[in-house]
Amino acid sequence: MSRKPDGILIKKIRGKTFVSEIYFDKESKDTFQDKLLKIVQAERKE
Repeated sequence: MSRKPDGILIKKIRGKTFVSEIYFDKESKDTFQDKLLKIVQAERKE
């Protein structure tokens, strides 16, 4: 089952461009901001 991403995150890191497709779980209680925060935190760990 393929569906369109709910959002596309484009970040430039050290001259490289990263495109992340964001899919939201419609059943989830998380807000849009919670999800962005999780994405940012996950990227910091790398």
